[in-house]
Amino acid sequence: MGFSMKQKQALSIIPHITGALSITGSLSILYDILSDRKRKLQRPYYRILLGMSIFDALTSFWVGLSTWPIPRGTPGVYAAVGTTATCTAQGFFIQLMVMSPLYNLMLSIYYFLVGKHHLTDEEIATRYEKFMHVCALAVGFGFAILGLPLTLYNNANLWCWIAAYPPECEDNSGEHGDVPCERGHDSWLYRWIIFYIPVWIVIVVVTIIMYLLFCAVRNDEKKIVDLQLEHRNQRTSETISNSSNIPNDSLGFENERTSGKVDKSVLAFRQRDRLERSNRLFQQAKFYLAVFYATWVFVTINRLIQLISGGSSFAMMLLHSFFGPSQGFFNFLVYRHGSIA
Repeated sequence: MGFSMKQKQALSIIPHITGALSITGSLSILYDILSDRKRKLQRPYYRILLGMSIFDALTSFWVGLSTWPIPRGTPGVYAAVGTTATCTAQGFFIQLMVMSPLYNLMLSIYYFLVGKHHLTDEEIATRYEKFMHVCALAVGFGFAILGLPLTLYNNANLWCWIAAYPPECEDNSGEHGDVPCERGHDSWLYRWIIFYIPVWIVIVVVTIIMYLLFCAVRNDEKKIVDLQLEHRNQRTSETISNSSNIPNDSLGFENERTSGKVDKSVLAFRQRDRLERSNRLFQQAKFYLAVFYATWVFVTINRLIQLISGGSSFAMMLLHSFFGPSQGFFNFLVYRHGSIA
């Protein structure tokens, strides 16, 4: 990594700050939920946020350690004071960052089931929630554990993660060097298999879900407009009929018309109430999606540059080190922005 000493210092120090902010944000969400656990933990929304915040706090702590766990004396790394064991531990827990997009996917599914299909919390908990938690935990821990026997967790410049050792044995594009790898064979491939491909799949799926939710909200709005127009036309028609002197309305027929009018009015009210809830869901989902994109877009672009060129861009490394560890903090801002009904 051919950066100046000041650049290396900046890349080492920034994760300490953003990691601390993310931990603070995640712990704040956890405190808010657990302080009212009898009420909030009855709902899938808060249970999903609880799981997301636990892993955000955990991974942010290890990312926040930055270069400290990298083995002491590693050439070209600022403030490396660790050992192979500390590096392996940090790499394991940073690999658990894949849990964050998985829980974002769960949250998007929750919004979709409530906003489009109008399922209740009880229905979501019974039909889907347990399965979603099991899948996220199995994938996240399964991939992280896989890296241990393969000795994948080594110095990855910003922190310890999936990398080859020594670095000269293999570059970020998979090109083999002149020396054999002692640890982390084919690490470039495993980065894609157990991290970036799953993350990008989640990004695509979450985007599709949010688009479908947007379409559902717009469709509900159209239904409201149609119902209001139909109700207005009905009232106009009845006003004209009532002003007529033709005595063609029996008491039963009049009651039937009035009953029909009330039914339309009640239906429009219920639709409007449901639309307001769907709109609140969609607005909050948009903010969580924005945080999701901000957290992962620079991370993936940085790794793409490394894959294509075999080298690193300081600007992208800087953005990676800033936004990568920050999701817990930004999630807290969204959480405090407004809660769903």
